[in-house]
Amino acid sequence: MDPIFDRLETLLKSLWNQDRDPFSQDRRAEGRVRPSSGDSDYSDAMDELDAFLRNDREAQERLEAERRRRAEEEERRARSRYSSGASGRPGGADPSARLAGDYKTLGLPFGAPMSEVKAAYKRLLKQHHPDRHGSSPEDQKKATEFSARLNEAYSRIEAWTNTGKIPE
Repeated sequence: MDPIFDRLETLLKSLWNQDRDPFSQDRRAEGRVRPSSGDSDYSDAMDELDAFLRNDREAQERLEAERRRRAEEEERRARSRYSSGASGRPGGADPSARLAGDYKTLGLPFGAPMSEVKAAYKRLLKQHHPDRHGSSPEDQKKATEFSARLNEAYSRIEAWTNTGKIPE
């Protein structure tokens, strides 16, 4: 919460002084460096916000390219976790294909971060909850089946994220 108050303070000071841009780069020179939160997603979001507020297209494109590169790298790592030990299983389906189906059920790319998985799960469960479709028995049955698939997909992804193994 401190970085928000720091930004608000800078903005208010600039409104009183009216002689300098509150979002200019020289705020680092005056000792107003954004404190590190330890959360890379937060830091990336703040960098994106700074680039947007400065209307710096080059920085915005660079940050977007970095974000895409990290997402692809994370997806490769996620796939490699299963490709190494999956091929030796007799008669079993490739676990990464099974997980890819689970991610697809949630409408996400394979290897999406758990925060996105959880958000998608909650959103879809709220939308397709059987209690919301009580007026039609057919719709309620479809919602019940879909909710069960959502629950199974989420629990497999969660177990895989926490343990590196898919529950049988």
